[in-house]
Amino acid sequence: MGSSQDIMHNFARQEINRFFSTYDGWRITPLPEAGGYDREFIAERTISGKKESNKVLVSFEKCVNKEKIEGLRSSVTGPYGQIQKSEVLVIVPQNSDTSCIPPDVRLSFMNSFAFDGDALAWTKKPVQKSEEEKTKLKAAAT
Repeated sequence: MGSSQDIMHNFARQEINRFFSTYDGWRITPLPEAGGYDREFIAERTISGKKESNKVLVSFEKCVNKEKIEGLRSSVTGPYGQIQKSEVLVIVPQNSDTSCIPPDVRLSFMNSFAFDGDALAWTKKPVQKSEEEKTKLKAAAT
């Protein structure tokens, strides 16, 4: 049986796939866990001999820790010792405090989670039913 942390990370992986599709050649690798719910990933692809690299932080905190962002900004060393420049993307729940995120860092909000006050809540898609289905359900209930 999985934990709630596993489920949250499945939703986080879906959010990352919105930006870095495997169809477009992106390979997404989770970085070693540092503890807590936050996860770091690296998305890489090679196009025409040029390697693109993006570091992704998925945070479930109300305000993202600046040290985590600065840690992601550090350079990555390639297999032959070359320094690779990478961009940073931070994905946070809706209604998060984004004042601590520097302006040069890409920011995205999750579709799956949002803060309701100080509590993290799962936001599911609203069920849209046609008027005919609503009347059928009402008739079946009576």
